[in-house]
Amino acid sequence: MTQINDLRSFIEILRQNNQLAEIERPVSLEYEIGTVIANLEKKNMGAGLFKNVKNSKFQVIGGVLGSMERVALALGCKKSEINEFVGKCLDNPIPPVVVDTAPCHQNILLDDEADLNLLPIPTHAPKDGGPYITGGVTVGKELHGNRHNLSFIRMQLKGKRKLGVNINEWRHMREFYDEAEKEGKRLPIAVVIGADPVYYIAAGLRYDGDETEIAGALRGKAIEVVKCITSDIYVPATSEIVIEAEILPHYREEEGPLGEYTGHYSATWQNPVLEVKAITYRNGAIFQTIAGASFEHVNLGNVLPREPLLKKFTQYVSSGVINVHLPPYGSGFLALIQVKKKNPGEPKNLALAAMMSYVNIKNVIVVDEDVDIFNPADVMWALSNRVIPEKDIFYVPNSQGHELDPSSDRRGVHTKMGIDATLSEESKGIERVVYPDIDLQEYLDAK
Repeated sequence: MTQINDLRSFIEILRQNNQLAEIERPVSLEYEIGTVIANLEKKNMGAGLFKNVKNSKFQVIGGVLGSMERVALALGCKKSEINEFVGKCLDNPIPPVVVDTAPCHQNILLDDEADLNLLPIPTHAPKDGGPYITGGVTVGKELHGNRHNLSFIRMQLKGKRKLGVNINEWRHMREFYDEAEKEGKRLPIAVVIGADPVYYIAAGLRYDGDETEIAGALRGKAIEVVKCITSDIYVPATSEIVIEAEILPHYREEEGPLGEYTGHYSATWQNPVLEVKAITYRNGAIFQTIAGASFEHVNLGNVLPREPLLKKFTQYVSSGVINVHLPPYGSGFLALIQVKKKNPGEPKNLALAAMMSYVNIKNVIVVDEDVDIFNPADVMWALSNRVIPEKDIFYVPNSQGHELDPSSDRRGVHTKMGIDATLSEESKGIERVVYPDIDLQEYLDAK
């Protein structure tokens, strides 16, 4: 099998596993690419590689990690092993290694030559505020230190060398920017567009060190990185495209709206802007994008990086936890916990632990071991049959959540809710009707 070390080698893996739709028809950057990616996702037809983008010399790919099947291919494990695998990697980081030369420096555009209009930046959804870089990993570094951080930050095209940026206040990157702004200094960053998929997976994880170390653990070897041309930030040597820039202090512009992972268009915000210093790219570079409000958007930002932490937090509270799930249809705000309950108060403790595991988690449903948390119908069955509202539902008001959650205020403050959907002690003797699984083909084929 092909060894994965960059986006191109992963594209070959997708091709070999029938997880790639190669589109030769000319496509527009305005709405068309986003629409095709969304439809490929709905019909489970793989990632979309657009080979003929109108008015661009670059190819575009989207939906790269839009399903757990493709995530498993990226990690080299089974779908059922993803959580455990990522969890182990969080505890066993592998630092990157620095190289002097890199494919991402095959083409270098500096200052006025670094024109963002040369890149195929799509306008994905019909009511987006304009073209957005959504599939870039933002790399930052603390102002007075060497700690790097990877994150996803949406970036709106504002001009030839200007992007509007939305930096959530709970991110490490916000800490870096606040530190620089207090001193009236610009914050250098880099935006990596197109890389080994483990780099994208690592960027969504909450880790106090450099998430490139987690990417190395996920790949099983150190990630090769190279120093940027205009700053001392390090990026993967095999990146397809790198934008080097500086976020300006004490300046804001209106940014938005954008179709977000919540499934809604976000509001407009007064947000910082950045100035581009350089654009570097490989020969034949491929521009990677993520359609807003897609499962890939939710998977990378919420489901994939959060489930291992959720499991770790809840299993610390109870050894009876069997499994956890952040279903994509919950936009990352809903956590499901399956437990073999030993104490009637255990579900509430687990719900509180889930809320503590990550700021996004707002609603938590705890179910018994006989309920399939990967089947929405089964979860709804438990809610309908096992919840006594006045006893089993509790609220945590004035909690910090995500500011893009439509039910929160502009700072992300809202009320969190826990639901104990396990059988009560009084109802423990009730037994669920379960028919055994059989091979129906034996009956259908019988003469």
